[in-house]
Amino acid sequence: MRKVNLDTKSEKSANTFFDNEKLDKNAALDSVDNAKILELENEDGFKNEYKPFINVLKQVFLFLPGAFLLNFVGFAVAAILTDIILYRRAFETLPPDFPLQFGLIGFIGILGIFMTWFGLGDIKNRKHFAIPASVIATGAIFGVLVKATEDFSDLAVRILEGSGDLIYLFPLVLIIPVLAKGIVDRKTEVASK
Repeated sequence: MRKVNLDTKSEKSANTFFDNEKLDKNAALDSVDNAKILELENEDGFKNEYKPFINVLKQVFLFLPGAFLLNFVGFAVAAILTDIILYRRAFETLPPDFPLQFGLIGFIGILGIFMTWFGLGDIKNRKHFAIPASVIATGAIFGVLVKATEDFSDLAVRILEGSGDLIYLFPLVLIIPVLAKGIVDRKTEVASK
């Protein structure tokens, strides 16, 4: 049997290992050192750096006022419709400028819809329409309950007279759209998997 001399130098061992390899297979590894990749990583970090701050600004200046508007629009429309349906009040007994008032309520409602939709959700995602819809539904439920209990509840009378007691229910109005957005986003993630 013949004796084999092993070379212990690491340079020669590494060179013999890579001599048989094709250089094209390692071309992807060469681009790691490229400066363009590092520049792109820095740009993404710059964009994500201010995202939480922008989200807070959107929620404070768009979502909160929009939810406030939609809550009162939903409450007012539900109270008026409950008054018409429950007490069989005719449309003729409404004030003469009622169509103008109803149009103004509609304009404020549309403005509030876009404010809440853009403030908490993504305006490109149609499923986030659940955010303003949940605010309107919450206000409408409060409106129906308050108008239906007007005859035997002193609190309902105070709320309808406009003493400002409805504002105490506003934290609930803020919680429900956040839950609705979470449910919609969770269903979207499950559907995409």
